[in-house]
Amino acid sequence: MKKKTTDYLHFINLPLYQDDEMFCVNSDTVLLGMSLPCLKGKTVLDVGTNNGALLLYAAHFGALELSGIDINEKALALAKENLAMNAYPYRELKAVDLRDFKGGPYDVIVCNPPFFCENNKRFNSYKAMAMFEENLPLKELLEHLYRLLKDNGSAYMIFAGRRLAEFYDACKDARFKIMTLRFVYDRNKEEASRFLVHLKKGKMTMIKVLKPFYIEDGEIIM
Repeated sequence: MKKKTTDYLHFINLPLYQDDEMFCVNSDTVLLGMSLPCLKGKTVLDVGTNNGALLLYAAHFGALELSGIDINEKALALAKENLAMNAYPYRELKAVDLRDFKGGPYDVIVCNPPFFCENNKRFNSYKAMAMFEENLPLKELLEHLYRLLKDNGSAYMIFAGRRLAEFYDACKDARFKIMTLRFVYDRNKEEASRFLVHLKKGKMTMIKVLKPFYIEDGEIIM
């Protein structure tokens, strides 16, 4: 590892080790983590768990059982340290490609997926995989989330605002319905940069659109 620092997760103030060679917590992580409901008694899988930040949010909201997968073993080692530091036990943290993972089914799946279409060579290979969907297209991601989720389970995701129409169509193809949708805006921009969704299995019906979140000067206004 190049450099390990100790930070704190926004709003829940839990300590977190981060490594600047890997993908660090940003506003997307915090927004998704804070959008989780009460998870008391729920089994949770974090797909692309990285340093375990979303599992810490899930634990904070009462999850019964924590599991995470990531293709990077160094990231998982950091996730194990973070869960241990905060005294949260986990069931499984496994270095595996989502396509090959056979766990579950789970009550809840949380995922902050790569959602840029084109790669950028200025990022190292791990950061590129975390940001660009070249290795895991949206359609395939949703198919595997469907496979790993219980029939009455819920999936929570954050995705790029400009790709909403594509996301909606991909959810229909994967047999997911969007239960709630919340846009995220930067205060100095007119269009939404992100959206948060709660998905369940089933036929697409009406979507409840919640009040938006805003980001101003790097701070999240919820």
